[in-house]
Amino acid sequence: MTRRRVWAVVVAAFVAGGALAFAVVSVQDDGTPPVTAGPAHPSASRVPETRTELIEAWVAELRRGGRELPDDWETLTTGEIRARYLHQRLVNAPSADELDPGINGFADE
Repeated sequence: MTRRRVWAVVVAAFVAGGALAFAVVSVQDDGTPPVTAGPAHPSASRVPETRTELIEAWVAELRRGGRELPDDWETLTTGEIRARYLHQRLVNAPSADELDPGINGFADE
């Protein structure tokens, strides 16, 4: 073989190897799943959106707290009802000691 022919074979092998490597890498799965948007997870803290849903939820929270609707509740705007509902949920929220008895003593350790 002549020197020129050897170089031609080396260059051809190099180009063929590069093309083969590129083909293998491009079809290989990288193992990471594609980014997708899944359905919203149902949440226990979902805030009702309609006035009717807000009133029903507010009444339920008031009853949990041992209270009733105020006399003038019909005059409240939907935003005011939402604010009062969220406030009542906050008032009815369990304390840390109810969630984890003895948690107050943990801070002393």
